[in-house]
Amino acid sequence: MPREPSTRTGLIILAIGVVITSIGVYLTYLPSESLQQTVLLLQSSQVFSSDIGVGIIAWGVGWITSSLNPLRKYFLIPVTAGIIIAAVTFVFRSVIINIEYYGPYIYYAFLFSIPPALISSGIISGIIIARHIKRNKLPRFNVHFEEYMLYAISASLFLPFVSEQPFALLRLLGSAIACWIIWHFISPRLAGYLVIRRIRNSKGRLQLMFVEEEKYEEMTFTNIFSKVYYPLAFGLGVSLTILSIIELLPPEVNRMPPDPIQKTAQIAIISILAVTMGSAYVGPVVWLFSDSGIRIKDNVRIVIEEPKIHSLANQMIEIYSFIQAPISFAIAASGGDYAYAFGLLALLMITILTASLLTTVLYIKVSSLKNLKKFISMLKKSNLYQNV
Repeated sequence: MPREPSTRTGLIILAIGVVITSIGVYLTYLPSESLQQTVLLLQSSQVFSSDIGVGIIAWGVGWITSSLNPLRKYFLIPVTAGIIIAAVTFVFRSVIINIEYYGPYIYYAFLFSIPPALISSGIISGIIIARHIKRNKLPRFNVHFEEYMLYAISASLFLPFVSEQPFALLRLLGSAIACWIIWHFISPRLAGYLVIRRIRNSKGRLQLMFVEEEKYEEMTFTNIFSKVYYPLAFGLGVSLTILSIIELLPPEVNRMPPDPIQKTAQIAIISILAVTMGSAYVGPVVWLFSDSGIRIKDNVRIVIEEPKIHSLANQMIEIYSFIQAPISFAIAASGGDYAYAFGLLALLMITILTASLLTTVLYIKVSSLKNLKKFISMLKKSNLYQNV
């Protein structure tokens, strides 16, 4: 196995974190001669003990955990733990903050320091291990707990909404389930219709071919989070396109609320509706094209290619638009306050990700195999295909 992640390095990082945290605690007991000096010591103590120190400790713990059994994907444990810790801390924030004296420090550490350190430690460990496996052509193991971790993450993302209005939680959960139902029933029929119509309308120019064995979707972190990008990006693309149109309208027609938080909530709602109603086209349909092993041969241009969706839909999920558009929206809505913009961006992304992740997990677990077989059956019944 690679030298890293290693237990030795993790212990060194952990020790550094303990030293820095101890320095932060020690600063609180230093005598001060003025109010300004007292404030400076308290601020320095908070940075060392509640931010840098515990963050480094959490990173060390994540690194050690990842090193225990790299081939068995133990690096997923700190990633999952970081997400769950952040969600649980947010739910019980009022209880934690009210703890005498130390409450705000604990809340800050368990929401803004420990979770990011655990998550980033696990991700970087996973990247190092994946590169080593690929370079040395080692076998990839499917571990039984990976699927359960996906369920845990998907459920934990709903926890922050439990403390809000129950209607918001039910609306988000209902949207995710409704989207999965639409994906389940529409995607194989839509994919089959698109391929068959294209072949028949070509008047012999195009030919359907089965060139590969069908692939089955796996319940792994890599597969699920690569798939969840499609509905997430599509929802953001549609909602921010609608927003840009609305903002061109006269003030008496523009009904978008001026308050940044309310506007972000409206965009999130529009995004979730877009995910529910239209993301089957950019998600499951594309996955069925890829998993079925089909290709379309153009007998005029003499090329063979995988079926594609419309270019306009592809533009909605481009990585550049996915990164640039939400950031621009958050900065504009916050009036140029970058800290506030980061909070709005996190609110928007987490809300849409929560619904998209549950929908994707349900589809891959329950529907993907059935829909793949149904799609292939539709194509074979059309008698338009050729085996290679």
